[in-house]
Amino acid sequence: MSFNKFIPLLFFCGALFAQMGPATGELSFSGEIQSNGSTPLNTLWVELYDPRNHVVVERTAVSSDGSFRLGHGSADSSYTIRVVTAPGETPLVEEPRPIGIGNSLVLHLPDQKTTQPPAGSVSLHQLQHPIPKQAIRAVMESQRYSEAHDTEKAIAKLEQAIRIAPAFREAHANLGVQYARAGRLDEAVGQFDAALEIGPPDALIYSNLALALLTLKQYKDGEEFARKAVALEPGNATAQRLLRYAAAHSLGEHGSVTDR
Repeated sequence: MSFNKFIPLLFFCGALFAQMGPATGELSFSGEIQSNGSTPLNTLWVELYDPRNHVVVERTAVSSDGSFRLGHGSADSSYTIRVVTAPGETPLVEEPRPIGIGNSLVLHLPDQKTTQPPAGSVSLHQLQHPIPKQAIRAVMESQRYSEAHDTEKAIAKLEQAIRIAPAFREAHANLGVQYARAGRLDEAVGQFDAALEIGPPDALIYSNLALALLTLKQYKDGEEFARKAVALEPGNATAQRLLRYAAAHSLGEHGSVTDR
């Protein structure tokens, strides 16, 4: 199993992003995966890919009925929609699609003679610290609760996963997102830190940590992690936006800065 499939979503703090200014033409849209094969649809991911900057703008899990929703497209841009078994895997579907108001996408999986598990790379840490199946199951259950907007139950499942497997990096990262959505920002920062300590560097976790710190008005620390996110993914528009906001505010920040 590729543990890369447990990817934290970028959480959004409305008050902070309102201060940063609205994104031009941003809209959400839904879609559906259709398949004649035996591949379980809820094991797939849909990616919104910007070919101009070579950046995955957003990634979302597919529900068991094949439906999905993406929330950060721009009405004046053309994207490539990709269906993958796990982040970094070769796409099963890759189609250029213009995104417009009212669009509902239907994507058809190609017929597959055999279904193979994802061939994602396994890190040295994963080999040294194999994740028990109970912890993996708890994270997958938390994703279903997250899709149903039941943050409390998603948090409980992720906390269970970490009790079973304290070194489960993706569980820490996803728990940070859920804590942030629940307004528990200090705890979210702790979980993002834990995920990064386990490694490796990750632009999305850096962005989430930067956003949590900026929401807490810890501008210099927020700038540090936004800058790390941009260094890993220079074309990441969200990370660039966070960095601009952080840089504009960190010069006027007073008081001590927590060392990290």
